[in-house]
Parts: sequence; C-alpha cells; structure tokens
Amino acid sequence: MDGPTPASQRFSAALGQLPPPELRGPELLGVRLAQACVAALPVDGAGLSIHDVHGRRTPIGASDPTTSRAERLQFTHGEGPCLRAHDDGHAIAFDTADIARNWPDLHGALVGETPFRGVLSVPLPPPLGPLVVLDLWVRDLASLSATDRGDVAQVTETLTRAMAATVTGAPLTEARRSWWDTPDASSRARVWQATGMVNVALGLDTADALAVLRAHAFATDRVVDDVADDLVTGRLSLAELRTAGTGT
Repeated sequence: MDGPTPASQRFSAALGQLPPPELRGPELLGVRLAQACVAALPVDGAGLSIHDVHGRRTPIGASDPTTSRAERLQFTHGEGPCLRAHDDGHAIAFDTADIARNWPDLHGALVGETPFRGVLSVPLPPPLGPLVVLDLWVRDLASLSATDRGDVAQVTETLTRAMAATVTGAPLTEARRSWWDTPDASSRARVWQATGMVNVALGLDTADALAVLRAHAFATDRVVDDVADDLVTGRLSLAELRTAGTGT
C-alpha cells in the first residue's frame, strides 16, 4: 500500500495547478508559493518577506489578504515572530501566549484584526535564507503542534529552489519582472519613499523618520503602509504629520 504523498510533492502539485492564469506572472510567484504552502501543510495562511542588509523588511507574497494584514501589523509594530526568526536564523513557533508575552501590543492587534492564534516563522535555507522568511499562520493552536517540521523543511527547500531558479537568466526589464516586484513590495516601497520625505522635511534619521510614521499609524489606528501611501499621494501633508508628531 502506498504511503502518504510527501509534502514536497503536494507543494509542487499545488503550485502547478493554481488558477487563475494571471497569477502565473513572475512578479506574483510569491503569492503562488504562499498558496501552495497552505495547500501542502495544515496551516491557514502563509507569507513570505525579505529582509535586506539595512534591516528593511519587504513582503513578497501572501496566500490571502488576512495573511497580508498580519505581515503589515508586524511591520507597523516593528517587531514580531518573523523578525525574531530572521534575527535568530532558525525556525521558531509562537502561540498567542508567546506573542502576548513578547509583544503585548502586537498581540492585541493580531487577535483584534485577524483570526490567527499561532505562527511558525521559518528562515528559508541557503541561498535565500535567512534573508527570506516564511510565516505559517494557524487559526487553531492544535494545528501548530500538528504541523510536521520535516514536512515544513521539505516545503521550504522546494520553495527555495523555485525562487532561486528565477534569479538567474536574462536581465530584468520593465516587461520582464521577478518575484521581488510584487504588489505588496510596491506598497512597502512607498513606506521607504515616505520615510525619505519625513527624513528631509523634519531633519530626522531613517529610524526616527520611520518612528514618526509608525506613531501616526498608531494614533489613527492604521498600518504604516496606508499612512505612507497617503503621504506619498498627498492625502496626508508633511505639515499635518509634523503637527501630529509634536502635538501642536
């Protein structure tokens, strides 16, 4: 009798069958990979993010909007499981009690705005890890302990090969994009653009300029990505941001 299908095969099969056709563009590879993770593992959401040498975090694919929201909440709070896994360089699991103990404010946001109650954050193996981290979210804590770590290793290795294979080849052009040119990455790019605007206007360094955007996000009960988009598009002025930051 045949045994269960290996997780790597479940992942590859899901990746090859994912509709719709528009998700097959290279710039949306991260979305497809995240959705294949959910199909191959007993998890409810998956998200990929890249952490550069300057400490900047950029999302490159999420299985669904709720998972994307969980990433934006971590970024807004400037802390969380994904950042810890990147810093430590190894996989680490957090349930709601762990998140509450380590990051109380983030815990409140995650519980209030998402159905997730646990996460396994896994840096990808070389050559992409630990710069690229996979977050596997669950609604039921029992799923966190039931997720076989060997299966996770199979999936991350297969996922890494799929991503690494797209790095080589012909030079990228405007018409030929890659997995780091995702819609979520474009949204995060506006955060760095807005940070630069605040940097120049208020005479702050990058860390303090980002802190101003985060403070405005907390004050208005939003995420940093939305505040940055408002600033870059002119819906929020630097004068309004300055006034909110000084309380005058």
